[in-house]
Amino acid sequence: MTSLIMTAWLALATAAISPGPNLVAVASRALGSGRNSALTVAAGLASGAFLWSFLTAVGLGTLFAAYPVLLRIMGLFGGAYLLWLGFKGWRAALTGKGGQIAPVAGRGMRRDFLHGLTVTSTNPKVALLWASLSTFVGPAITDWSHLLLFTTGSAVIIFAIYGTYGWLFSTGRARGLYKRFQRASEAVFGTLFGGLGLFMMNRAA
Repeated sequence: MTSLIMTAWLALATAAISPGPNLVAVASRALGSGRNSALTVAAGLASGAFLWSFLTAVGLGTLFAAYPVLLRIMGLFGGAYLLWLGFKGWRAALTGKGGQIAPVAGRGMRRDFLHGLTVTSTNPKVALLWASLSTFVGPAITDWSHLLLFTTGSAVIIFAIYGTYGWLFSTGRARGLYKRFQRASEAVFGTLFGGLGLFMMNRAA
């Protein structure tokens, strides 16, 4: 059981480190309003991870086992969405406008927290990850102690990763570097988003 949870956490951390809408949400707040706002968004993302992991443990896997076509549909739509983000990233790199990561002013603790929760709840990359995890880790969680360990640990991992991103993007040096290399950064993000989108769609096909 512990090895299954550790495997799920490793997959979760790997996915969180890679670029996606969650990172964009945290970095944009960090650039626009600083560390506290970014950490509040990260807390919202962590709460979303807690909810996703809870659903994963209590029956999401059963749903996908009964209707495996749902995984394919999620993969196709999620991949198409990430392809769109990749297109926007390259458009921003070429035109200098409409970038993925742009300074966004904070809207207060409650709204910043809800923003993070909403982003991770509707993020197709996140949804597909948890759907995949549910097929092997969900059925193995059979008692409350493992459920609490899995859900709390998942939330802590997400807050640690995105909190670190928020802290980095809130520093003056990071802001200066991003402004200096904004177009190159958008090209990198666009390429990564597009590549991940193609991978998801190809896997679902």
